Amino acid sequence: MNIFKFLICNRLMAFLLIGCCAIFIFSGCQKPVTKEKVIEPVFFPKPPDKARLQFLKSFSGPEDIGVEGPSSWERFIVGEPENTEVILKPYGLAIFQGKLYVCDVGKRMVSVLDLKDRTFSYLTKDRRLMDPRNIYIEADGTKYVADPTAGAVFVFDNKNNLSAILGRELKIKPEDVTVRGQHCYVTDSNSNQIVVLDKRTGKEVHRMGQQGELEKAEASLADLPAGQFLLISDLTADKNGNIYVTDKVAARITEFNEAGVFRRTVGRWGIGIHEFVRPKGIAIDKDDRIWVVDTAPEIVKIYNPEGRLLLFFGLPGNKPGMMNMPAKVVVDYDNVEFFQEYAVKGANLEFLVLVSNQFGPHKITVYGFGSFPEQQPVKTE
Repeated sequence: MNIFKFLICNRLMAFLLIGCCAIFIFSGCQKPVTKEKVIEPVFFPKPPDKARLQFLKSFSGPEDIGVEGPSSWERFIVGEPENTEVILKPYGLAIFQGKLYVCDVGKRMVSVLDLKDRTFSYLTKDRRLMDPRNIYIEADGTKYVADPTAGAVFVFDNKNNLSAILGRELKIKPEDVTVRGQHCYVTDSNSNQIVVLDKRTGKEVHRMGQQGELEKAEASLADLPAGQFLLISDLTADKNGNIYVTDKVAARITEFNEAGVFRRTVGRWGIGIHEFVRPKGIAIDKDDRIWVVDTAPEIVKIYNPEGRLLLFFGLPGNKPGMMNMPAKVVVDYDNVEFFQEYAVKGANLEFLVLVSNQFGPHKITVYGFGSFPEQQPVKTE
């Protein structure tokens, strides 16, 4: 009798388990019937001003480029996986041939999001790369990664093989890097100067700027002599070879010509919209407009070639198009096709603007700059 009860109980348990699995599989195959919410496009500036930028897309991990995760059945068997491939704390970024390269200082690696093949990978797993802060990619695919902790610029060829390590013997702390011709320009937070290297030999060619005197600057940042830096940060170059550098403490942009001769400063410290609090990332577009991240108010400002403020966008928050501790801004003309589908109908996108956010749900935000048809308000539910 006991054996009979035991067999009956086991059979009932088996039928229950099979039934539960069938229900789970069936329900996992069914898509929930929900009314899709219409999201109104986000433009800058806001109406009634004419829109010049549209927020297009954000990236925070593999799922944002369509990388498929485990199925419902796999989750049922092994449980919810720990997503170790999310972007933790991005700083520098670059986009090249449909691939988005993100310097993740939180993970201490350079993530690569392939927008065409929809894959997620890493530039390298070489642990000599300790703190990738910024990345620059030449037209031939050569990549330069500034690493202040390792005290060097790591160079990778177009197949992502490490080909050189520049500046190790100079005791520098590279914050950012850009390349023009045979010269590699590096912002060095150790000396508060721009160190110019021969990109083939790694030898120092010359330096730009000088270490500022903090004691005098504390009295008035406006008294800091031209060409001096208190906390050097990011840099970029325009089509004529002029170098633009941000200073997080002096709160200004300094411009040098290709030979290292001081040209001018743009901006000053202050809480007004025409002033800076903590400028970091900087970019120059083909029309010589200056794009600069001001991290404290969490916006990106656009200046004309003469240094006059044209527009700002972003503002703090976690809604689409907003920013959360932004660090880097990149202007790109070559990869618009990968984002055209996110633009409103009739938009003419001239180029992309990418911004890294060190916190919040939208780690990399992508905007399109161009002309847009007048939009009618969209009702949301």
